[in-house]
Amino acid sequence: MKAAREIYLPEPGSPHWIPPGPPPGGLLYLAWGRRFYGRYPIPLRVHHGWTYMVVLSGHPHLLAGDKRQRTSRGSLIVAGPDVPYGWSDRPNAPCSLLVWFWSQPPEIGAKLDKKTCWLRTADAETTAELEQLHRLTRREIQRPDSFSPEVVAALKKLIDTNLARSARGPAETGTRDAHRLQLAEQWMRRHLDVRAPAAALADYLGVSAMGLQRLFRQATGRAPGRALLEMKLREASRLLSRPGTTVKETALTLGYRHPGDFTRAYAKFHGHPPSDRRD
Repeated sequence: MKAAREIYLPEPGSPHWIPPGPPPGGLLYLAWGRRFYGRYPIPLRVHHGWTYMVVLSGHPHLLAGDKRQRTSRGSLIVAGPDVPYGWSDRPNAPCSLLVWFWSQPPEIGAKLDKKTCWLRTADAETTAELEQLHRLTRREIQRPDSFSPEVVAALKKLIDTNLARSARGPAETGTRDAHRLQLAEQWMRRHLDVRAPAAALADYLGVSAMGLQRLFRQATGRAPGRALLEMKLREASRLLSRPGTTVKETALTLGYRHPGDFTRAYAKFHGHPPSDRRD
């Protein structure tokens, strides 16, 4: 049976948007929020545009042609306009996802034809970035003006860039993480006096606290706090090698409130107290 070409609207009350006039920036449809595809399945349909979907929670089943694919958070799907697809799920199982329909094909490096269903899994950072881009798309269509078509088209370009990065896989992610770690180490060297550096460093890098932990543990095997402590105590040796530099001055320079805390940390790391300037 040939699938109908139409937008099959989600369950009653589910947030979605259809342009009342010409689609701004080529945006044909937008949807978001929680779904119960076990109660309200989406039957196989084809669409006039290219569908982008991001699963945020749950494990709904994507039906694409004669295939059935279980998804999870971070699943990215791009379906061409000639791909019949739909959704199903376990009874009463909630899920959450984001949807865009675009009149133009994606620009993600690989050429996709109209019968392609492209499926990848994004990392947490890319998923969060796509969430933000969907929020910005919603905000733009909710307060449109003469600039909206340009803004929406620019948002699509950013979305495509995130999809392209996700498609490049671990090698690309490793290169980006190495650069970010280098930035982190440069920041720490300039801020050895910061007493609670983790939050400030995460903010500087634009990552979550968990993302910061992951970055350091995967690259160095250490937590960021430990990496900074070691950097401080190596710098302490250099400062103490200067004639006339006191332990108290060094402790304060490195952000310690009490010289005793510095002395204990220094002795534990170097094997002798800072007053013993054998290094």
